[in-house]
Amino acid sequence: MLQDDVAVQRWLILGLVFSTTAAAVARLFEIFRVDGLSASEILLLVIFALLFSWIATSFWIACLGVYSLWRGTPALQLGGPASAGNQSMISGRSRTVLVMPVYNENCTHIFARLQAIKESLSKARGGNHFDFFVLSDSNDPQFGMAEELAWRRLRQQDEEAHTFYRRRDQNIGYKSGNIEDFCKNWGALYDYMIVLDADSLMTGDAIVRLVQLMDDNPRTALIQAAPLLIGGQSLFARSQQFASWSYGQVYAAGFARLQGADGNYWGHNAIIRVKPFMENCGLPILPGRPPLGGAILSHDFVEAALLRRAGWDIWLVTDIGGSYEAPPPTIVDHLKRDRRWCQGNLQHIKLLFAQGLRLPSRLHLAFGAISYLSSPLWLMLVVLFAVNSAQLQHVAPVTYVGQYPVLRWPISHTVGFVSIAIATLAMLYAPKLMALILLLRDRHAVRGFGGAPRLILSVFVESLISTLMAPVFMLSHSWFVLNIFMGRTARWGAQLRGSKGTGLGQAIVAFAPHTAVAIVGGSLAWFWTPKDFWWYVPLLSGLAVAILFGWLSSLPSVGAATRRWGLFLVPSEALSLPIVERVDALVAERNLSDRAPGEENNRGHDAFQAA
Repeated sequence: MLQDDVAVQRWLILGLVFSTTAAAVARLFEIFRVDGLSASEILLLVIFALLFSWIATSFWIACLGVYSLWRGTPALQLGGPASAGNQSMISGRSRTVLVMPVYNENCTHIFARLQAIKESLSKARGGNHFDFFVLSDSNDPQFGMAEELAWRRLRQQDEEAHTFYRRRDQNIGYKSGNIEDFCKNWGALYDYMIVLDADSLMTGDAIVRLVQLMDDNPRTALIQAAPLLIGGQSLFARSQQFASWSYGQVYAAGFARLQGADGNYWGHNAIIRVKPFMENCGLPILPGRPPLGGAILSHDFVEAALLRRAGWDIWLVTDIGGSYEAPPPTIVDHLKRDRRWCQGNLQHIKLLFAQGLRLPSRLHLAFGAISYLSSPLWLMLVVLFAVNSAQLQHVAPVTYVGQYPVLRWPISHTVGFVSIAIATLAMLYAPKLMALILLLRDRHAVRGFGGAPRLILSVFVESLISTLMAPVFMLSHSWFVLNIFMGRTARWGAQLRGSKGTGLGQAIVAFAPHTAVAIVGGSLAWFWTPKDFWWYVPLLSGLAVAILFGWLSSLPSVGAATRRWGLFLVPSEALSLPIVERVDALVAERNLSDRAPGEENNRGHDAFQAA
């Protein structure tokens, strides 16, 4: 894709976002101007403008993705002969290493994935030029012992396998420090490295394709492959997985076309040119004390910005397939991960005006922070709307002739609020509808989702679940932001990859504050603005059922029931994906009921403590 085309698309999206936001703000202004603007109404208009522009940006990027996918063209077209297909082999001149940082992880699944990737690579054309490194930061001796035993077992099965294992004594710098240590010791041996998370899975064809693209594009330092979610067992994980397969590709295609060579890095399932990475991606220590100072937690965005500052291209590719990862098993685990990501993304505020960064890189950093700062803004917006709603009930309805208010027959403010609400909901849900229409055009894709009726029902139920959970995430993220600005730092703990579910007691502890807010907030809304109470029902309902849904949605038995009913089916379940089936077979072969100490990581699965 030419950068001139990217520039045109960026200006187009900017114009559409500005015009739709301006129209929505003007509509709200007409309601508030009745008796002059108060300070709270001005603040509300400003917050509303910020949040609506955020929604409009997401909507128009999805529209761009739909346009790209509807035409049947790849979101990006990188240069070089390998871009035309997957027929050419990699040259063999470049050396590529796959690195997997691990930290107190389930060894059985880690090495099953590695073996499946190795076997898939051996079947791919040109797939014999790769090394594998397991980079352990595990600080529990039992996990370290289990990792080494699993590695030795894998080496015994294939004595010629170029699979290596290294365990650090100290977890300095977390994951980015782990990668940095590898680069200092072994990076000079390789041209490219593919970074995997402990739950990553990539096919040999996808890996070979990434290497081909790097060979054919010498000014490219990083290519991010868009991963899809697989392996979800609980209701929550399966709904997230379904959203990834059904809507995620629409947003990814839109981002890819909008970013061009100014792409971003998501921390895994990406290929990196090692030399420029080593030369440019040393991370600074932020001034001040944690949580906003100290070591950078969300390193990937920063590393991408540093590569772009040095003049290297970064691309997001969405058309190669074969890139997967696993979702968090429960809402509690999802929020634990979000707490760390929130702190890391808010640290980026200190880097927004760093010298030499390009504007798109600054926008990536800003959007990462806004994704969490938007939650307290939404909370403020709800409170301000409630206050102003109570005040507007005592103001006479008027209309304007020129600059002068003129009393006419009653005009309900409900009409104005309804039009704004409809516009907001349309921008939130239209991308899902467009993605559904795209899928229904392809009979093979529909079979991967269990057929048209099941696909349509799954979209409806997923939309309902996401609507109920939105206020839960809003409240949790607002609490995260508050704690971070109060100086409370997050701990870097092991990511839970599999779970037996959240216990009812744990769910009560985790979500009792949300239910309390629903009770108190609902009572105040009923007392202050009884006529407008029903406006708050969707928001209050999600908070009210948080305990029950947080518990039920975590249970693998509930997830299994939805699969039997054909709900949230995705192609990795409904159709045959050989690499996924191979991982399952390898895990079964190792007899999970008799696994060694440290090969099951269900520790640390306490109820989510926001503090």
